[in-house]
Amino acid sequence: MKKGFTLIELLGVIAVLGILAIIAIPIVDRSLNESREGLYETQIEQIIKGAEDYYTKNLDKLPQNDGDTNEITVKELQDAGFLPLDIKNPKTNENVSPKTTVIVTKNGNNYKYELDEETIE
Repeated sequence: MKKGFTLIELLGVIAVLGILAIIAIPIVDRSLNESREGLYETQIEQIIKGAEDYYTKNLDKLPQNDGDTNEITVKELQDAGFLPLDIKNPKTNENVSPKTTVIVTKNGNNYKYELDEETIE
């Protein structure tokens, strides 16, 4: 008596594995995209936090009047030691452009920090 699988059994296993792959691949792909998007948002928060820390140490450089704005680039934040040199954009897997800009706007007694999305590349 021979041991082993028949051709029908092997084809059945291959078909089941194919069906599982068809189900699993979109789920894994969606999960990876969500992870990249989450990491992208975290990178933006890190850049903004670096700008907040910079302006905390350099209060004289903050906008003085309501509605006034000031800009600082990632390169300036990196040179001042408020950001690491290797911030990567997870969407492109390249370093964030040193020209990426954080805009600070004075609103009453508060300051609004936002990343200029057009400069992030």
